[in-house]
This record gives sequence, C-alpha cells and structure tokens, in this order.
Amino acid sequence: MLEINAERLLADLDELSKIGKTPEGGVSRLALSGPDLEARAWFKARVAEAGLDFAKDGAGNLFATLPCSNPEAKILLAGSHLDSVPNGGRFDGPLGVLSAFEALRTIQEAGMSLPVNLQCVSFTDEEGTWIRLMGSRAFAGTLTRALTAAEPALTAGELKNVHGGPDRFAAALAGVGITTDSLLNAQCDPKRYAGFVEVHIEQGPRLEEADLDVGVVTRIFGIHWQWLRFIGEAAHAAGMPMAQRKDALWGASDFVLRAKALVESAFSPGVMNCGQAQFKPETFNIVPAEVRLALEIRHDSPEQMEAMQRQLISLAQACAEEYRLMLEIEPVGQVAPAPLDEGVVDLIQQAATDLGLKQTKLTCFASHDTQTLSAVMPSAMYFVPSVDGISHNPKEFTKPEDVVNAANVMLHTLLGWANKLADG
Repeated sequence: MLEINAERLLADLDELSKIGKTPEGGVSRLALSGPDLEARAWFKARVAEAGLDFAKDGAGNLFATLPCSNPEAKILLAGSHLDSVPNGGRFDGPLGVLSAFEALRTIQEAGMSLPVNLQCVSFTDEEGTWIRLMGSRAFAGTLTRALTAAEPALTAGELKNVHGGPDRFAAALAGVGITTDSLLNAQCDPKRYAGFVEVHIEQGPRLEEADLDVGVVTRIFGIHWQWLRFIGEAAHAAGMPMAQRKDALWGASDFVLRAKALVESAFSPGVMNCGQAQFKPETFNIVPAEVRLALEIRHDSPEQMEAMQRQLISLAQACAEEYRLMLEIEPVGQVAPAPLDEGVVDLIQQAATDLGLKQTKLTCFASHDTQTLSAVMPSAMYFVPSVDGISHNPKEFTKPEDVVNAANVMLHTLLGWANKLADG
C-alpha cells in the first residue's frame, strides 16, 4: 500500500515550527504578522521545490496544485491553516496543511494519473486575529463589506482584534498583497470543486482516552455569541451596607455558576463559556456598577441551541432581578451547526480501515474551515490524538506516529475519492 514519506513530513513540520517560535516552545504566527509572512514564503518555496503549481487568491489563501491531464476536471481540495494563536502550539493547523501537501507529493512521485486535480490550501486567518475564518469565508463567499471595513458588525464583536482599527487592518492586508475588494472577490466557483477534506489535532482528550487513532467528524457545533451587561449602582465599598448594594458583579457571578449547572444538567453535550468580563469602575473600594460579560454557547443540535439560548437569557434576567440590577443583551453573531457530508465521512473511514487504524465517529466542538466550506461543497474532517487534549498552548503535542497516520489517511482519502469520481 502506498504511504507518505514520514521522515520528510516530520522534518517539514519541525522546520515550520521554528518560524514564530516562542521562548516557551510554542508558536506565535498571528495572521498577517511578520512570522505569518515568513511561513507563507516558506510554504511557497516548498511548493516550488516539489514541482507543484503555486497560487494565491484575493484573500491571501495559498494553494499548491497537482493538475491532472484534464484542466476542466473537478478539484479535490484539502488543507487547513498556517497561522496560530499567540503562543500556541505547532500542530494546530500546520498538520492539516502539511498532511495534504505531503499526500500530493507522494501521488506525484508515484507517477499516478488521476481523473481529478488535487489541491492543497492554507487558509488565511483561521484563528481570527482579524476576522475569524477569514480566508475560508472569503473563499466560500460569505464575507461582506461591513465585516472587512470594520463597520457595525465588526464593532459588535465580529472583529476580534483590530490592532488599531480598520486602517491597520487595511495595512496588514496590503502586507500580503491583498485589498478589501480582492478579499470580497475571492469567492470560488463551487462547481469546480468535488469537495474538501481537513485533518486536525483533536484539541481534546477523547481519542487518547479511548486509545483510538482517528476520529471522523460527523457534525460541527454551532455557536452563539453575545454580551450580557449587568447594570447596578456604584457605591463606597465601606459605607454601603452589604444588604443594600446593587452589585453588578454579584449578579453576573451568580449567573455564571447557575448557567454552568443548567447546561451540564439539561443540554449535554452542549457547552457554555464566559471568556471576558469588563468592569465599571475598576477599583478596590467601589461596588461594581456594571459588568459586561461575554457569553458563548455551543451545541450540535439547532433545536437544542435555541432552547439553551432562551433558557440562559431567562436565567440572566432572573439573576438581574434577584440582585436588583438591569440587564442589557447585545447579540454579536452566530454560526449554525454544520452536518458534514456522509459520503466524505465514509471515504475517510474507509481509508482509516484500509490502513488498519482504530477509529470512531464524533462531533466537533470548535469551529474550523471545514464548517465554512460545508455550506458550499461536500466537506468533512477527521482528528488524530493530541496528548492530554492540550491545544492553543506551547505544550500542544501530537506523537510522530499520529502525525504520519494523519497524512496516510489523507493520502488514501484523496485516492479513494478520485477513484469514486472516476467511477461516476
């Protein structure tokens, strides 16, 4: 059975991890930053060295193509992203790009003639330094001018980190040779594509705990984001009796604990998180007058997502009333749960079976480029284990044998898919 060049793949992954390396052993390659540009140049050089066709679209997405004899044939797309979170790990994203890249090199070196064009992609800003899933959303045609111009949709929370505002964003785009207009015109022609497949580290402990090699994703969780603003009354922390206070933090804190209990008891496997809190005023001796709390909820069922949303907002209102507070709700946005293509799932499973790997089906809690592309073409993804489930952390680690498994499953998924397309 054909296999990828394991030594070459591991060497590439190690070499790439040195770009943006942090003192803690992690990686900081924020999208459009200097290290990200260096990684892009590195990838372009590797594509040229392999003799594959290189291209960049209007969103800065990078492509390596192994063409077939028929330029009008369908394209099979595979990949992920090269950017990282601040001081993140070296496997999140690059594993998917380099597994797809290695699969294309292996097929090319084997002299195989396939009835499809194979394409490896690295999407821009998957991690959301500027706009979450920016490259894949541009590719799928779901970006709008409001998003790219930092208009109300962005100020409401869509743009996670503008690093100085829209002018800085425009300058960062220019640094990779793209503009707002090119970003908005980067939409692919879905008719040209047979589909998309992505491999990623799991970012959780399920596979490792079950001693499994591969987890084939069938659904990706949807997300709701909103700000909850608990409004009370500032008072002197010494002079105002405890029983008479309108302490916004007390109401917000009680909500967080009760929301945790509600989701755990009534909405498993759904999750909630409060990842940011802003206080007014912020000082030792003043009772908090206002707490602005970021609430994120995730579920793989649209019906359960809506029910969880309703009950959590009702709970927030109840907490506000109990502590004599006002509550304001500021919606930020949402992403619908994404069922992945059953045919692609079957192809991944068959590849893993042929390689003798232990596997399971599972759902994915985090957003990935696959979620974006699933709206416009047949798409699916799979996971390989991450040690202790750690990710977005310098300690993130995937064992060499799991890295190799990831690429071999990618290789045989693409080959199986090509054969299926040839058979009609």
